[in-house]
Amino acid sequence: MVEAARHLLSDEAVKLTTAEIAAALPEIYQPLFNHPELSIRVSRTCEDRLESTIRVYNLLAGQLNRPLRVLDLGCAQGFFSLNLANLGATVTGIDCLPANIDMCSRLAEENPSFKAAFRVDLIENIVAHLEPGHYDLVLGLSVFHHLVPAWGLAVVQAMFTKLGENITAGIYEMALRSEPPNWSHFQPENPRDLLAGYSFVHKLGDNGTHLSDVKRPLYVASNSYWFLGDQIGAFDSWTTESHALVHNASLGMRRYFFGKDTLAKLFIYDETGRGQMSVREHANEVAFLSSPPDNFKTPRLHLHGQNECEVWLVRDKIQGELLLTKITERKAYDANRVIREILAKLVVLEAVNLYCGDLRTWNVLIEPGGHPMLIDYGAISDRQGDCAWPYNLHLSFMIFVREVVTFSVFSPVPSRPACFQPEFFPEPYQSRFRKLYETPPETWNFALIHQVFSSIH
Repeated sequence: MVEAARHLLSDEAVKLTTAEIAAALPEIYQPLFNHPELSIRVSRTCEDRLESTIRVYNLLAGQLNRPLRVLDLGCAQGFFSLNLANLGATVTGIDCLPANIDMCSRLAEENPSFKAAFRVDLIENIVAHLEPGHYDLVLGLSVFHHLVPAWGLAVVQAMFTKLGENITAGIYEMALRSEPPNWSHFQPENPRDLLAGYSFVHKLGDNGTHLSDVKRPLYVASNSYWFLGDQIGAFDSWTTESHALVHNASLGMRRYFFGKDTLAKLFIYDETGRGQMSVREHANEVAFLSSPPDNFKTPRLHLHGQNECEVWLVRDKIQGELLLTKITERKAYDANRVIREILAKLVVLEAVNLYCGDLRTWNVLIEPGGHPMLIDYGAISDRQGDCAWPYNLHLSFMIFVREVVTFSVFSPVPSRPACFQPEFFPEPYQSRFRKLYETPPETWNFALIHQVFSSIH
């Protein structure tokens, strides 16, 4: 198939030299592979995007332990196709302009060891007939914006969704609504909206064009793997909700990817208060996991990073079940042990001037052996306050204790109920809180609470 397609030059092009085929192009949009002398007046430099593309290619090829099968949609003069073929990829390039395919086919002929095939076709036709297992990587570099005016946003979004269902990963450069050409007002306000069918979408960078000063974002997308920094990881499940009571508080801007042994977090942010919260919590988690206190068990941090619109990290996945899940599904756990061991962790944090500002049942994981673990490391900082009402760490701890010992969880919306009086608690906690109230609340700390609770077994 590749050999047959490689020689599909038009009858006129067969008789022409490479330079003459290049001269017949309506535009030398990309550098011509191995022909710098014909690429002096190229419309777009491609080396920046090629670097990102090769990085993704190498990560996925390393993961699959073989060269990749690549589909290049809107391949133009084949710059990306031929560079990937040079790495060993088997590439199929598609373009709607016969002159472009003539150029690609001639360049493929000049490199007989390449497994590169090119043909004239429409992207919508190719996507319509896609089936799983034919390709590993798809490229769509500044081409789909031409389809939006003709087909509409919903149809083009469905094309991306089908690509995600049938091809392991995609690299897409997206044109923006802020660009000057007349097709721009057809584009979505947020180019990520077109990639809604993908679970993992990560911005690789921004690249200039020949049309304006507006830079276009380049994304890598997949429903099977995350690509972050110089690493790749498989995931078998993902969610936008960190727990069952989050009520879409992040508006889908936070994504959690669960692999066999790792948890990857990718948070998209903007200048809103919620976006800044994501940045702050990411910084807290990175700082804490990079240098946890002695005798405080934490998962290993594998990587972390940040760009102008995303923060991310990858750490070990902790085995176990959320305390919230155990409570809501009425599964057995040792309430006294949970309180005793969580309180001991709060004391360890306090000793180094760190505090957990979001102690909740959904931020405690019960390991298979029954040990509870604090897992919201983004909530740990030197700030001595809770993230929500009653904004007091010790009163928040009392609410937590009541939920744990009564096997019930209060909805955080609109706010948690006040239950700070000792009579709200069963024994022996009622008497322990009475004893705690014998000291002025302004003198409370977790070391004191631990001392008061120490007789509970």
